[in-house]
Amino acid sequence: MALFRKTQPSFLSLNWLSRPSGNCLYTKCLSYGNPLCAATTRSVTTKPAHESHLHYEELIFKPQIATPSSEPPRVAVILHGLLGSGRNWRSFTRALGAVVTSPEFHSDGRGWRFLLMDQRNHGKSAHRKHAAPHTLSTAAQDLHHTLHACTPDMLIGHSLGGKVALEYLKVLRDAQRPMPRTTWVLDSMPSVVHGDPHTARQTIDTLKKLPQPVPSRQWLGDYMRERGFAPLVIDWVATNLVEAVGEKPGGSLVWAFNVDGCEDMYNSYADNCMWEVLETPAAHSRVEIVRAEKSLPWPQDVEKKMHEVAAKSPSVRVHLLPKSGHWVQMDNPKGLIEIMAPSFQAKADRGERERH
Repeated sequence: MALFRKTQPSFLSLNWLSRPSGNCLYTKCLSYGNPLCAATTRSVTTKPAHESHLHYEELIFKPQIATPSSEPPRVAVILHGLLGSGRNWRSFTRALGAVVTSPEFHSDGRGWRFLLMDQRNHGKSAHRKHAAPHTLSTAAQDLHHTLHACTPDMLIGHSLGGKVALEYLKVLRDAQRPMPRTTWVLDSMPSVVHGDPHTARQTIDTLKKLPQPVPSRQWLGDYMRERGFAPLVIDWVATNLVEAVGEKPGGSLVWAFNVDGCEDMYNSYADNCMWEVLETPAAHSRVEIVRAEKSLPWPQDVEKKMHEVAAKSPSVRVHLLPKSGHWVQMDNPKGLIEIMAPSFQAKADRGERERH
C-alpha cells in the first residue's frame, strides 16, 4: 500500500473554486453557549459559563438546493496552529463551505456550520487567562468544555491544532462519547518532534525578547529580518499585533497571544506522540493525515511508522498536498479542498451511527 494517496479530480474545478460564495452567513461572535446543540439561529453570548471556554468565529453555509433539510446544519470545527487564530482560516473556510453546499455537491441538504476556534493563549481566547499547565491535554479539554460534550461531524486541525485534535479524540474516547465522522490532521507530525522545524522555538525566543508594546509593524519587520526570519514568518507573526487598550489608531501594539503560554503549548506538542490514537481508531470514525509536499520532511522512522499504521488500518489514510509548504490553507487552498471535500459528501454518512 502506498503511503500517499493521489486524489483524483471529481466535481471540483479551478473555475468553481474561484466563484464568489453567496450562501455564507458570517458571524464574528464571542460565544460561550452550546454551539452544537443549539438552534440554527445565530446567537451571541458574552458571559462565559466555564473558565476554559474558547472564543470562536462562526461561518454558516446554507445548502444551495431546491429542498434543503429541516434539520440543523452539520458542524465542522477548525483548530489553528501555533501563534495563529481562527481568523487565519476564514478565507479557506469560505471557499470550502461554498463547495460542500453547492448544487453540484452530493450533500444531505443540511448545510454546514464551521466553528473557527481560538485556542488557549491565542487570539481572543488569550484574555481568558486559562490556568496552567498549557498542554495538548488541557487544550483538548478546553474544546470539550466549549462544545459541551457534543461531537462535531468534522474536526480539522493544523500543525499544533492537529495534535490537539488527536488528543481531543482521546478525551471523547475516555468519556465514551461519539467520535467525529472525520478528523483531518494537516501537516502535523504525530511523533515526538526533535530540533526546531518551522523555526517555532527561534520565533518564540525572539518574541520574548521584544519590547512591549511593539512600536509598529514596520519596526517588527525590520527587527525580524535582521535576524534572518523569512518574510512569510514575519507576516504571519505580525497578524497577531493588535492596538494596546487605550491607544489611538496607529499607536503602540501588543500581542494578541500569550507568548509564555504558547511556548508551553509548543513544548507539549513537541514532547508528545499520538501513535496510540492512530493505531487504535474508533469505529465509524476516520483520521485523514495531510502532508505538505514542500514542508520539512519527516524523519525516516516516522515515515516508516506512518506507512505501517496506514497499511494496517482502513480508518487512517495519508494524503500528499502538492505545491504546498507548511501553511497549507494559504499555499494551496484549492488542492487542499480537492483532497478534503469528498469527506463532506452525504455518501460518507452511510452506516454512520447517531451521534447526538
